[in-house]
Amino acid sequence: MHYELEGEGPALLLHLGAGCDSGLWHAAGYVEPLARKYRCILFDHRGHGTSDNPREVAAYHVDRFVDDVGALLDHLGIESTHLWGWSNAMLVACAAAARFPQRIRSLILGGAVGRPVDAEALKEAAEQRIGHLRAEGWDWMINGFVEEEGECPDWMKDRIRATDLEQLILWQRARLDWKVTPWDLVVNAQQPSLLLVGDLEDPEHLMTEVAAQMHDATEVRFQGLGHINAFLASERALPFVEGFLVRHT
Repeated sequence: MHYELEGEGPALLLHLGAGCDSGLWHAAGYVEPLARKYRCILFDHRGHGTSDNPREVAAYHVDRFVDDVGALLDHLGIESTHLWGWSNAMLVACAAAARFPQRIRSLILGGAVGRPVDAEALKEAAEQRIGHLRAEGWDWMINGFVEEEGECPDWMKDRIRATDLEQLILWQRARLDWKVTPWDLVVNAQQPSLLLVGDLEDPEHLMTEVAAQMHDATEVRFQGLGHINAFLASERALPFVEGFLVRHT
C-alpha cells in the first residue's frame, strides 16, 4: 500500500473512491491548507495508483478496505484519526468507524447514497453496471458525470481513465456479499459527521434524510454542483471542513 504523510498535528486520513489515486487531494487543492494544522495521511487504496491490484472478487469487499485502514493506522502507530471518505470511500469510512469506534474521531463524508433495495434488484443493477463498464469502459461513468453536471475537467477524466477498470467491476461483484446496505452504513455512524453533498447528485435530498437520522451529523449542500465538481470546489468545501475539524479535535 502506497502512502504519504503531509503536515503535523492531529491525524486526518484521506480516502478516495473509484478511479482516484491519492494525488487527487493535491490536485484539488486540499493538502496544502489542511497540512498546516493536521497530519494528512494520503494513500492509494487497493486497485489504485501504485498500491497492489488484487484480482479476486473477495479482495474488493468493503471489509477488506476496512482492513487496509486498520493496517495503515497500525503501521503508523496512530491511535485515533479523523477520516474523510469521498464517493465509494464514504462507505469504507463508515464501515471503519463501526469496526474501530475508538480510533475514528469524526467522519467527513462526500457524496450520496440511495435507498436500500432487495437482493434481486441489487444483483440486477450490478450486472447492468458491469455490462456498461465492459462495453464503454470508464467513459460510461464519466459521461454520467458530464450529463449530471454539464462539465467535468479534462484532467479529471484522464486521471480516472488511467485507473485499472477491473477493480471497479470487482467492487460491483463484491458489493453483492455485503451484510449491510450503504444507507444503513451511513445512517448508523455514531461519530460526529460532516456530509458534503453536491446538489445535482442528490436531487431528492436523500442525504438530508440521512443526516436527520444520524447520531450527530451536519449536511452541507453545494448548489449547482454534482459529484465531481462538489469535490473539486475546495475553496467552498474547506471552510466547512476546517471548522468541523476544529470543533471535533
